[in-house]
Amino acid sequence: MDEIRIIHTGDTHLGYRQYHSDVRRKDFLNAFSAVVDDAVDMGVDAVIHAGDLFDSRNPTLDDILDAMGLFSRLKNADIPLLAIVGNHESKQNTQWLDLYSSMGLVTRLSNEPCLLGDVAIYGIDSVAKTKIPLFDYSVFDGKDTDARYNLLVMHQLVKPFAFGEWDIKEVIDSIPFNIHAVLLGDNHKYEIIKVDDTWVTYPGSTERNSTSEREPRSYNIVTIKDSGIEISKRIIPTREFLFIPVNVVEGPNAIEDVFNAIMEHDIHDKVVFVELSGDVKARLDFSEIEKFLLSRGALVPGIKDQRAGADTLNDPTLKVVFSDPDDVIKEEIRKMNLTSGGLLLDDMIRDSQIAKTRMGDEAELKLGELLEKIDFSNPFPVSVPVDELFSEESGGQELQSISETPISDSETEQVPEVSSQHEEKENAEIENTDDDSSVPKATTGSIESKKQSSSDNKKDEDTPKPRQYNLGDYL
Repeated sequence: MDEIRIIHTGDTHLGYRQYHSDVRRKDFLNAFSAVVDDAVDMGVDAVIHAGDLFDSRNPTLDDILDAMGLFSRLKNADIPLLAIVGNHESKQNTQWLDLYSSMGLVTRLSNEPCLLGDVAIYGIDSVAKTKIPLFDYSVFDGKDTDARYNLLVMHQLVKPFAFGEWDIKEVIDSIPFNIHAVLLGDNHKYEIIKVDDTWVTYPGSTERNSTSEREPRSYNIVTIKDSGIEISKRIIPTREFLFIPVNVVEGPNAIEDVFNAIMEHDIHDKVVFVELSGDVKARLDFSEIEKFLLSRGALVPGIKDQRAGADTLNDPTLKVVFSDPDDVIKEEIRKMNLTSGGLLLDDMIRDSQIAKTRMGDEAELKLGELLEKIDFSNPFPVSVPVDELFSEESGGQELQSISETPISDSETEQVPEVSSQHEEKENAEIENTDDDSSVPKATTGSIESKKQSSSDNKKDEDTPKPRQYNLGDYL
């Protein structure tokens, strides 16, 4: 067979404005651009992207166009780009890869084989950890070809690596034909191992996503020929991350010791972290250290206080476990304490079986059925939480107009007493006026006016008013 060379890359995270820096966003683009340059210069037979093309499932227009420009360069060089969807850019339905596929720029890998000479290439998009045990390997039934080698592309953390969540041996054994190499994404560090006779490898990310990623960035070159499969690593030139260790001692010269340590390094245009260790009693002004770093040309100034575990940039590593997005959303919704009406609307909006054009009519129907169960004439105690108003135990019978201003028990007890005393005082003044002819008529008229006004007010209070309801308060 003719020799086939493939570049295996992934975790490009286009659009990531690391440390809120637009320069860093361009660094991520430049790193992937360097891979494309190498692919064109070497004239490889294909480029495989193992997921996390974008850092977000909602990339900006600039990010989308930048990726399109890189893909166009590969197409103009007659180099196919084969890719899967990672967890970062994954959407519920149509994926960004589908957009590029419709333009003829990308081939989205799946359980259907993509043939490249005597090599068949398959793909599995990122699978949430909670759904791994449910994965149906039967989707590969009948997908075997006469190709001499089969490659599988995945975006997962796999065993036997220590960070693994999905046993790659189970995957290899469960697919109903031989897999000769598994090309992975998700882990940002270069790794390679053999599981039985199958190569399993990560190329690493194309740029540093955190300070924990200190190794040089890289991608893989997979060479396939009669003698078998060979995998080698090639380094990507990226912006330097510089870590300056400083052992501080309590005293007035502590900050000067830090400055002197910084001056021993060329920090121009680098991401610089000063790593502090030593005496916890040493008082340092972090803002002064950052200003000094910037004054000497650092692109990003950072301080990692290892004495207290503090980091001025709060730069987390990407060694995290991604939960099922549906489970995360449900947990956040529970924290919102929505009423039954709110939960009903949320369920309807997320229900893929309800057509979007029917959403308004369905919502009106369902909310109408819910409101019919409510007795608006029966008040509820003010102390009852809103999320209990529609509870099954109450049967929806405790709802009162929320638009009315509630009155506490103490206020309710005081109102009749004050009113009674006020009326007794006015009656006494009127009686005194009748007995004492010396009281001016103007005063008598004023008192009579007050009594008439009080009577009118009481009459208004006794007159029932129509109750108003705001539907939004119940949702």
